[in-house]
Amino acid sequence: MKYFLMATGLITVLILLGGVFFVSKNQAQEPAPPPTTYEYFWGDGCPHCAKVAEFFDSWDGDEKLTIDKKEVWNNPQNASLMAQRAKTCDIPPTEMGVPFLVTPEGKCIGGDQPIIDFFKSL
Repeated sequence: MKYFLMATGLITVLILLGGVFFVSKNQAQEPAPPPTTYEYFWGDGCPHCAKVAEFFDSWDGDEKLTIDKKEVWNNPQNASLMAQRAKTCDIPPTEMGVPFLVTPEGKCIGGDQPIIDFFKSL
């Protein structure tokens, strides 16, 4: 009986500590403010991202607008921001990928050709 009470008390404490940790972790991770520029997420070595980069290099429209380019494979902060942006567009983490664009209006566009077509239409 003594061991049962000790085990029950220990389990209760662990559950309470886990709950406090879970709540504090969720509160500390506030959502990022909406983008004010075009946010382009890419990965170093990504062949689809290289196609978009090639387009950007030859495109004249980049002087008209601001594109904030964020590499996500080697930068955890950028990867976290990309995950937050994808979440606002109801994109599950398992379906996230690069290249990925978020417009100042909050529209999410994924894939090399859709991103290129979007910028050509501006």
